[in-house]
Amino acid sequence: MPSPLNSNEIQELYGTLAKVLDGISANQMRVVAGDAGWDRGQIPDGLDETGQFTRRAPIRSAIDGLWGQWDEATKAKRVRRLAQALIDYLHSKGMADQVNDAIRHCGFSFINGDYIPVDATGRIPD
Repeated sequence: MPSPLNSNEIQELYGTLAKVLDGISANQMRVVAGDAGWDRGQIPDGLDETGQFTRRAPIRSAIDGLWGQWDEATKAKRVRRLAQALIDYLHSKGMADQVNDAIRHCGFSFINGDYIPVDATGRIPD
């Protein structure tokens, strides 16, 4: 069973993971969010009027909008799935540690599908 997270931790983790999400391409942002459980049908493709360029703002806005509609239990599940989806995507780029580096300041590390409390150096306290 996943370790419990309170609403402040869930929100802080989402905000931190959203910053990591912002660091990937707009097209991949939509794919990663879908892999994490967001309904891709409700996330626009972000194409501009010419169909040649993808705009990040409508994609990110839809992701945040869906996040805001969920209850705490759903957010707790999605924030875990988002971390895993980002790790999976970034692993293919050789940057999987980026997620744990980002969430360490929240007091967690993501290990085996769950958030584990860590100290400021990233070590699991005794």
